Amino acid sequence: MGEKLMKAALDNGQGDYLVQKVPFPKRFKNSALIKVIQSGICGSDIHLTTERNESQILPSGHEVAGEIIEIGNNNKNLVPGDRVAVEMIGAGRACLNCIYCKNGQMRHCIHRIEDTGGGFGEYITRLPSGLFKLPDSLDWTNGALVEPMAVSVHALRYSQMQKGDIVGVVGSSTIGLSSIVVAKTFGAKKVIASARYPQQVEAAKKMGADVVVSSKSGEFEDACFDASGGIGADIVVESIGGHQSETFHQSIRATKSQGKMVYLGGMKIPMELDLIDASLREIRIESVMCYSESNGIHDYEIAIDLLDSNRFPYKDIVTHRFNLENIQKGFDIASDKKSGSIKVHITM
Repeated sequence: MGEKLMKAALDNGQGDYLVQKVPFPKRFKNSALIKVIQSGICGSDIHLTTERNESQILPSGHEVAGEIIEIGNNNKNLVPGDRVAVEMIGAGRACLNCIYCKNGQMRHCIHRIEDTGGGFGEYITRLPSGLFKLPDSLDWTNGALVEPMAVSVHALRYSQMQKGDIVGVVGSSTIGLSSIVVAKTFGAKKVIASARYPQQVEAAKKMGADVVVSSKSGEFEDACFDASGGIGADIVVESIGGHQSETFHQSIRATKSQGKMVYLGGMKIPMELDLIDASLREIRIESVMCYSESNGIHDYEIAIDLLDSNRFPYKDIVTHRFNLENIQKGFDIASDKKSGSIKVHITM
């Protein structure tokens, strides 16, 4: 009997995703087997594609919703057939015994299980600790949006945002938009957002931003000061990153003295940073990544509840859907915001 195979899309090292037959993901101790139903293309997937110069061996994709096919004993009462959002990076691969895991910080686990492949393949394997059951009221699109929502939940929990804060959000792509939603849900007095493309402006307003400005230099900073009586925002979330550093500096400039600049975007280049102004104004620059568990509650749980509340139409950010065979077109559309795209999903 031959090796069991599945379909997966792998980057050939030249930025082209080729759908091919690959071995099923490895099963490891206590792992569950999940059939992937829907996955989002993340900005980090696009960045890694442009940086990669060797063919992939394992499929990527970490914004995943799927159906449990096989699962052993677990303390979450999960059974085959359950629909789940999958925490791919931390809890789904964590040892659950190290100092970080015991403190709920599974993203920093020092004994993480090796990656067995992501959501751009038909099946994945992850620990039950990384599986979060979806209520019947949430469809697969919402399920695949739990991950980017959890990123912003984590960011604003980690930064200890307070009700009544004035929050600035630089950028209105997927994470910027989820940051707007979370800030409003957590009780922000005002949310000021910047957006570069028309579809982002419209989405930022739908997500609850009180003020939306363009990406032109100075506009965001001015709006944050105008909204705060000349003081600056209590918290500014930088959500863009990439191969530029202006938004990092812009975020610091818009933050009030003794405020917090929360760095969510992944900067892909070294940058010069003049810290004199930030030091004099005692601004806290906080680097935040992924998700965790705090007070016994995982960021995914809060993200699911937030999506299920249907208070903000976050689902509307999914502007394009492609099946796995057309994933390359999906990446092309996701990479070109002039196409009108915000979030692109891949369906199986």
